Amino acid sequence: MKATNRDVYEKVTKPLVDSAVNGFNATIFAYGQTSSGKTHTMMGSKTERGVLELVVNEIFEAIESNPDREYLLRVSFIEIYQEQITDLLTGSTRLKVSDTHNEVVIKELSEEMCSTPDSVIDVMKKGEKLRHIACTNMNERSSRSHTIFRIIIESRSRCETGSDEIAIQLSHLNLVDLAGSEKVNQTGATGGRFKEGCAINVSLSALGKVIDQLSKNERHVNFRDTKLTHILRNSLGGNAMTAIICAISPASVDETLSTLRFATGAKTIMNKPVVNEVVNDKAMLKRYEKKIKDLELQLVSRFKELNLLYSISSFHFCFLHYSILLIHFFPFFSFFCFFIFLYPYCAFILSLLHSLKVP
Repeated sequence: MKATNRDVYEKVTKPLVDSAVNGFNATIFAYGQTSSGKTHTMMGSKTERGVLELVVNEIFEAIESNPDREYLLRVSFIEIYQEQITDLLTGSTRLKVSDTHNEVVIKELSEEMCSTPDSVIDVMKKGEKLRHIACTNMNERSSRSHTIFRIIIESRSRCETGSDEIAIQLSHLNLVDLAGSEKVNQTGATGGRFKEGCAINVSLSALGKVIDQLSKNERHVNFRDTKLTHILRNSLGGNAMTAIICAISPASVDETLSTLRFATGAKTIMNKPVVNEVVNDKAMLKRYEKKIKDLELQLVSRFKELNLLYSISSFHFCFLHYSILLIHFFPFFSFFCFFIFLYPYCAFILSLLHSLKVP
């Protein structure tokens, strides 16, 4: 059976796109050895659309099907070449990475606003022209760098437009095209190509190490060893939904086994995605007020139940006192008294369990 990029998209990436539109961070990787088809899968060709283009079309279809929210899309495109970060939209090089409030930020990274699928694709093609690509024995157009095409999706409810109480959902959708691992005896790389191949292998080795550490639940994970793992920290066991497309090739059995081991380890990692919201002070206060009111109602309900229990207990103290006298003189009343004594408690416990049942 021959699988197409559309098949890969439908089975692997479409659910992540739907989640990203609804406020969850998401990341889609393409991983594998050189010449295995990663770039073709992500970027497509003249005869077949890639995952990136299918993702973009799906985003705008989802936006059109949700008229209750208004959306704003921004895109950025970076290249990691020999551990140097380049903005593919402006050509700026040696960008710095920093951690701010548990978020990894690339300083001075440009973003472009997009309002149509075509405008997003145009930005992607513009960046692709600046990417490092070279010819090797394994691949006529071998990617010599990693790229991350990021789509930033902001949305808010239309009923909040013009209101002081604003809650904005803000999610990042990362589309990552990794350079392929390669062996010198296969690629025939020399000089600059050889240096590029070494940098690629070191970076991918660090990514594999991070995946291995996360799969083993180690306390310390070496995210900062490379720019790639640092930037994608949230995508690896953090606040994001992540899908990894592993491409293999019959050109090297060893590389294929290595890719499959990588995929096996990655499948065991548990991410912790949450809806990302930016809420202003008034909206936050309104939410807290609602939460306080809900808690007050729960407390009133519990107090009523406790008062009922106290009333039942008082009644049963008197009932028990007179029942003992009654049973002493009329033993055949014992079963009737026992039933009257226990029934309210059983009914109270059953109602309490019903109220605590998780919907």
